[in-house]
Amino acid sequence: MDTALFQAVVLGLIAFFGYMHSFMGSTMHNRPIIIAPLVGLLFGDLQKGIMIGATLELIWMGAFPIGASNPPDMVSGAIIGTAFAIISNQDTPAAVALAVPIASLVLIFDNMLMTFFIPFLSSKADKYAEEGDFRGVEKMHLIAVLGVKGLLSAIVALGFYLGAPSVTSILSSIPEFVTEGLNVATGLLPAIGFAMLAKMIMNKKLLPFFLLGFLLTSYMKISVLGVALFGVVIAMLVAGADKKIEGGAVDDNEF
Repeated sequence: MDTALFQAVVLGLIAFFGYMHSFMGSTMHNRPIIIAPLVGLLFGDLQKGIMIGATLELIWMGAFPIGASNPPDMVSGAIIGTAFAIISNQDTPAAVALAVPIASLVLIFDNMLMTFFIPFLSSKADKYAEEGDFRGVEKMHLIAVLGVKGLLSAIVALGFYLGAPSVTSILSSIPEFVTEGLNVATGLLPAIGFAMLAKMIMNKKLLPFFLLGFLLTSYMKISVLGVALFGVVIAMLVAGADKKIEGGAVDDNEF
């Protein structure tokens, strides 16, 4: 087995590992901060894998599936973006420039599979349920999960194997002014990720705590860990106060 084929197979296995996070109770190991370092290990550059993963994590920090709405396919984006950036000796901006559109493209393919493949299996599962055959229902579920995620993993592996030479040459020929622009964009994209996350959680009740954390880090020079510990204490106090407001006496020994 040649080196490129071996790397493609391992990347497919990493992709399958990432896609299986929901199969094991949504363990969140599909996040770029986990996937990209694994790719870095494969290519012998763990440091760059961590850097790329951390950057992509900031960009997609607020990206979570909500109902039928799915975020970009972070697994494929993180894997292919990190792999091509490392083998072509490019920096984080180049990985981001690849990862973001690839994640959106694979999401379209994923949605197509969900639209045409899953309904067929669902109808089969309904028939098994009417017959009281729970094993048949379980089999349809496994085929759906393993089939869709297996296909996506194969796409990741095939995309790397077929596209490595062309993508590497494209990345190497990018003019310097473009890479400098990507550096600026890479610095801005994490702010967009933070803004998306803040938009989901920010309200009048939580805003004072957000400002308090900002003031503690900016003016009192308290570390992020210190602010997090303050947050734990405040959360415990607020939870106790809410219980009292709801009308029940709170046991002093209860947390």
